[in-house]
Amino acid sequence: MASPGPYEPNMIRTQFGDIRSRSGALLRNTERDAQGVYEFWKKVEPDVPDDLHILLIDPTIDEVESTIKSVSSSLSEGFCAEIGFNLFFAGHGEPGTGNLRLNDGILPPTRLLELQADDVRRGDGAERTIGVWLDSCYSGAFLLRLAIAAIEQSESFRLIEGLASCLPDEESYEWDDLGHGVFTYTQLFRGNEHVDAKHFNRAILTNNTHDIAVGVQGLISLMGSATAFLTKGKQVPISLLKHVISIDRDFADVYIDEDSDFDTLSEQLIRMKKDGWS
Repeated sequence: MASPGPYEPNMIRTQFGDIRSRSGALLRNTERDAQGVYEFWKKVEPDVPDDLHILLIDPTIDEVESTIKSVSSSLSEGFCAEIGFNLFFAGHGEPGTGNLRLNDGILPPTRLLELQADDVRRGDGAERTIGVWLDSCYSGAFLLRLAIAAIEQSESFRLIEGLASCLPDEESYEWDDLGHGVFTYTQLFRGNEHVDAKHFNRAILTNNTHDIAVGVQGLISLMGSATAFLTKGKQVPISLLKHVISIDRDFADVYIDEDSDFDTLSEQLIRMKKDGWS
């Protein structure tokens, strides 16, 4: 799902050129993000029926909610717990909450679960697995809130995997030279096989910052976060596997359980970033 939003650009100068904040920008690359992830998921999940892979470009909130309901119903009727629900979003995130901003409304994490709850409860008692991949500002806040909500409804939902492009207090960025959000780009083009070694070495020798940035995904195996590298530390992704949240660059883990609350978790993650980078 991609939502470019109606806002004017908020450009940030970096050593690689200007990047555009996804908190207040007329975004240009969200559609390419969504299309890229759509094609990637179809490739890595060939057993999922084509009609359950859905691409939404600049949808209304009604279109988003009706699509979630439709997919949820199909999962319950035909697959029970065999296939879970995965969501990708590129666009604006709401400050403080990380809620996904569409042109005419917002989608909070609790609403994502609420739209599926009746189908899950009418099912065979199996949990509905949930996965998210978010390239939007404050997306770490959305991921934390979703993880807490899933634990609170553990009889119905299990959040097994989540990728958020930044910490709860950070903005996300897109860069036209990449043609993608910085986080989505580094996820889609991972590994040295995407880099021409001679060309990359020449770029380093000549200090061609454009070509260095375009090829930097090939260094992911050598550095903790190409995303943080490209944004000069302004955007540090986090990930969730089962109940553990990890800050990119592998220096902190936060465990989420039934006693967790958003404010404490958020403060802990932000503090760990500051401590780890001091």
